[in-house]
Amino acid sequence: MTALRCPQCGGENELPSGVRLIQCAFCGGALFVDRSGLVSHYRLPRLLDREQAERALRRWMAGNETVKDLDEKAELVGLEPVSFPVWMFRRRAAGGESVLAEPAAPTPEPKMADLDVPAGQLEPYRAAEEGVETIAATVPLETARGWLSGAVAAASAGRPGGGSPPRSEVIENALVHVPLWRAAYRFGGESWTALVEASTGRVLASVFPAKRETPFWLVAGLGLVVFGVEGILIVDLVYKALAYLVTSVPLALLAWWVTSRT
Repeated sequence: MTALRCPQCGGENELPSGVRLIQCAFCGGALFVDRSGLVSHYRLPRLLDREQAERALRRWMAGNETVKDLDEKAELVGLEPVSFPVWMFRRRAAGGESVLAEPAAPTPEPKMADLDVPAGQLEPYRAAEEGVETIAATVPLETARGWLSGAVAAASAGRPGGGSPPRSEVIENALVHVPLWRAAYRFGGESWTALVEASTGRVLASVFPAKRETPFWLVAGLGLVVFGVEGILIVDLVYKALAYLVTSVPLALLAWWVTSRT
């Protein structure tokens, strides 16, 4: 638990995320918090139970990126609670405050680098959840701050006009434990994994049974060839437009059929 000792009475006060001025709970004194050199320790609440996490996973499986009927045909073989650590940095720049996060432990899932930490939901970390695998933070704070500097520089380079990164300062460093559900499932004779954020229901998976792209490319290529031939052979603009309209109907039906089969 992150706490601030009152210099007047010695009482230990909890530090809510983002707060810079607090009142001592013991003597009522006003305390100013400079978090730039302090590492706070928080966690996000686990809002999804096992059943809700499975429903979130099945909804993702039924989405547009995965193969048809994955939500019905996939066999769920494991769903385990995990607490994963991330470094959270609250920055202040000319445009206001922003919150960025970097993984605090190695992970085989690349999308963990894109985790969002809703600062408004943070609560002080007290103890590991019973029955939950708590992953230890092994990435040093300075390493994560180096990644942060690189990310800020890359974002600045992508802005119109480029230029130097905007002046900013880190006003809070925090280690945040993010609740996850680690799912293992089988489909098509292979084993697959995914992570479900237990505070938002978002599914993190970089490798999964995806729709085959070849049929879609074939339909697109066929459309280009047919429209191209019609454009060359038909000179009259009215007949050309009519031919395009007539041709688009079977192509649309073919595209719908391919979508329904993959």
